[in-house]
Amino acid sequence: MSFLTQPNIVIARVIGIIAIAAGFLLGIEGLNQPDSIWLPIALTLIVTGLCAQVYAFYRTIMDKMPSRHAQDR
Repeated sequence: MSFLTQPNIVIARVIGIIAIAAGFLLGIEGLNQPDSIWLPIALTLIVTGLCAQVYAFYRTIMDKMPSRHAQDR
């Protein structure tokens, strides 16, 4: 039940997954219409989703590591 104590990680993961999926779907449409604005939007969504996943990964790693303040005591 650790996901209930760290909702920011869950939110980042969900937003990352949705952004990457939407980016791929819009990318398919952008490849069908190369002169439209869909391809740059799709690439932006994919990059945004990857950034959200990296943030969630970073927060997960930082939560697993022991705190420096706890070690000093």
